[in-house]
Amino acid sequence: MRLAGAILAALLLTACQQAPVSRPPTAVSAAGLALAEGDQLMAKGDHAGAIEKYRQAVDLEPDAVRPHFALGTAYSFLERRPAAIAQFTWVLSHADSGANEYQEAYRWLARVGALPAAATAEATQAVAPASSDPATLGRIVGRTEWPGVTPQKRLITGHLTLMGDEPTTRDINRTRPFRLGDVYEFQDVPAGRYRVLAVIDETTVWEEKVTVEANKDTSLVLQQSGSSVAVERFASLATGSTDDHGHETRPE
Repeated sequence: MRLAGAILAALLLTACQQAPVSRPPTAVSAAGLALAEGDQLMAKGDHAGAIEKYRQAVDLEPDAVRPHFALGTAYSFLERRPAAIAQFTWVLSHADSGANEYQEAYRWLARVGALPAAATAEATQAVAPASSDPATLGRIVGRTEWPGVTPQKRLITGHLTLMGDEPTTRDINRTRPFRLGDVYEFQDVPAGRYRVLAVIDETTVWEEKVTVEANKDTSLVLQQSGSSVAVERFASLATGSTDDHGHETRPE
C-alpha cells in the first residue's frame, strides 16, 4: 500500500509540473483577416494589392463601414477618383455622422467637389466647415526613427493617431498606418493644437503634442530618445536580413 501511494504521489507531482495546455487563439473573421492584410499592404505602399484585399472584405461583410472606407482610401491613393467617390458616398449614407470614417469621407468628397446632395445641413455642421477650406489647412510631415530599424531590414508597422487637443480641433481624430523607420504625413489638417500617438502591437511608443499652422508644413520627427519604450523593444526585431530571393534570414 505504501508503494502504491508513493507511485500515485509521483504521478500527481509529474502532472503538476507539466506545462498547462495552451488555448487556441481567438478566431478572426475572414473579413477581419482580409482587412488586416490590406492594411499591411497599404503600409508597404502596395495600394493595388490592398484594393484586392479590401474588396474581399467588402464582399464578406457588405454592410460594414470599415471595409468600404478602407477601399475608398486605397482608391484615392491611386487617383481612381470615381471608384473612391462611390465608396466614400456609401460611407456617408451608412455611417454615423460622428464616426471617424464619416468625417474623413466627408472631407475628401468636399475637397474634390463630389459631396452628394444627400449630405444634409446637419451633417455639414457635424464636420467642421473650416476643415474643407484650403486657407485653413496645414500638413504634418515627419518620420519615425529607431536605432537599427528600417523597413528594408525588417518591416515593423503600427498606427499613428492624430487627435485634436483644443476646443476648435476636438472633433478631429484620424488614424493611419506607418512603418517604423520611415516617413509619414497627415494632409489637410485644420490649423490648431493636436496630440500624435504612435502605437505598435498595442504599445504606445510615442505621444507628442504639435501645433499646425494654416498653409504650412509642420515637421514632427519621432525618435527613440523621445520614447518611453526601451531601444531593445524593436531593435531586437530588426536583426534579420533578406537573401537574394527576398526571404528573411536570421543569425544562428
